[in-house]
Amino acid sequence: MSDANSRNPDLAALENDIATLKRDVASLIGHLKAGIANGAQGAAGQIEDGAASLYNMASAEGDRAVKAVIRQVEEQPLLCLLIALGVGYVGGRLLSR
Repeated sequence: MSDANSRNPDLAALENDIATLKRDVASLIGHLKAGIANGAQGAAGQIEDGAASLYNMASAEGDRAVKAVIRQVEEQPLLCLLIALGVGYVGGRLLSR
């Protein structure tokens, strides 16, 4: 009987240790989930900022290209008209086949 009595306190201590370990692991998993979520949100924010920057750069480059074409047409309207007619003729010939 004394052997059974000496095992009960050890068994109870082991059960308490296991319960504490379960709580610690659950807490650690919760912290990991929060860290991953924060990291994902940060990455998404960086991607969004990068996409906005690329869009602004492309938009500015497009505006510059349009202004260059407009300036070219204003400076040499006859040459631009002849080029447009030539491209239209060649395009029409290729599409009619």
